[in-house]
Amino acid sequence: MLIDNFIKDTIYNAILRDGPLFLEWVSFNRFKDIKQIGEGGFVKVFSATWIDGNAQYTKRDDGSWIKKAPESFQVALKWLNGSQNMSADYLNELKTHWSLYKLENTTLTFYGMTKDPKTEEFMMIMYFANDGNLRNILSNFHSRNILKSGDVSYISVFGLSGPSNEQKLDNKICGVLPYVSPEVLNGEPYTLSSDIYSFGVVMAEVSSGKPPFYNRKHDTILALEICNGLRPEFGKGTPEIYKKLAHRCMNANPNQRPTANELYEILKYWYNYSDNNKYGYKVEEVEAAFQEADKEIPNISISYEKDPDVIYSSRIFTFKNLSKPINSSLVTKLYLNEDDNEVCQDPQLIGLEISNSLKLNDDDADN
Repeated sequence: MLIDNFIKDTIYNAILRDGPLFLEWVSFNRFKDIKQIGEGGFVKVFSATWIDGNAQYTKRDDGSWIKKAPESFQVALKWLNGSQNMSADYLNELKTHWSLYKLENTTLTFYGMTKDPKTEEFMMIMYFANDGNLRNILSNFHSRNILKSGDVSYISVFGLSGPSNEQKLDNKICGVLPYVSPEVLNGEPYTLSSDIYSFGVVMAEVSSGKPPFYNRKHDTILALEICNGLRPEFGKGTPEIYKKLAHRCMNANPNQRPTANELYEILKYWYNYSDNNKYGYKVEEVEAAFQEADKEIPNISISYEKDPDVIYSSRIFTFKNLSKPINSSLVTKLYLNEDDNEVCQDPQLIGLEISNSLKLNDDDADN
């Protein structure tokens, strides 16, 4: 019933983007060539051919829309564990994914829902990213939830890291341990700043070519050391400005982390060099730093031997008596500069807020 109402609501409130945009309910028998291609802690992913394809429309001269002829194509089916009795919390996470897809074209296309008649569990119908995940490219918010298609990277899920039949549980943490922020390990709720921390971990992973803490057991001791300031390693030759930004993201104090908009502006500036010095950086120094780092890429080995007790899929765990999160003294001295915070104080960054176009209003959250 929850899913039915959700899909009906997207139809009644369809928006126009090259035609009406809404979620579809698709019978499971309209898929063929179904093959499992991945598995996480609480989801499985399958590739499949959607026989009829999604509804596409052409606009007539009189302004009305006519449906195009069906055309089959490959999709990904994300099987949601325990979704026979989907919780309201989990449904809200599906709604968040849909809301973000409507606003920005940087999330994987969410076509609709289907149900496996054998298990009675729901599946999300998603765009199939044919180049795999970031971890595969190098050899949930973590690297396996960043998918590649051509030159474009997509975040594949938003918060879908726990069992779909459970409400959010007090004192229980759901996620991939090396990417979870220290305050969440301490029992604080997930926030936008928690995702910024995870992004910093991904930055370190992109730098080294190796997943964080691949060579040690993912257990209470690791959680304790993360709270005491342990952070992932970076690759040889990584620019200092890159490491500094990543460590700002991984600051033990969530209030000292950059905002999503700060990150967007800084990374965009690094990618598109201009003639202007911005955000406390000098363009010639930025360009020189990354050009020098590029020379090290062929020398970086991305082969590694994992500890048998590492777990890179989402799971539920509870930690007790962890210490209050702190930064290591060395990281603070080299990268955080918490006394002056010179990059944060650049007038071009002060007051940056997440764009209104990315905010979900109260109505979106409640619908």
